[in-house]
Amino acid sequence: MPAREPDHPITIHCPHCGGQNILADTCASWNVETQEWKLSNVFDDTTCDDCGIDVSAVERPVQEGA
Repeated sequence: MPAREPDHPITIHCPHCGGQNILADTCASWNVETQEWKLSNVFDDTTCDDCGIDVSAVERPVQEGA
């Protein structure tokens, strides 16, 4: 998933229930110096945490003033 431009923010939604509790498959590596997990990759697979199913998440632009 490519990084988004901050001047064009989006929300991510489930196409089935409309929920925004979308989880993405990721990969992280342990950083010994900071003692934290560092996100190293985000994959295309997403799951709706509300429905519990694999989905192709829908991106929607954030509406100004909403």
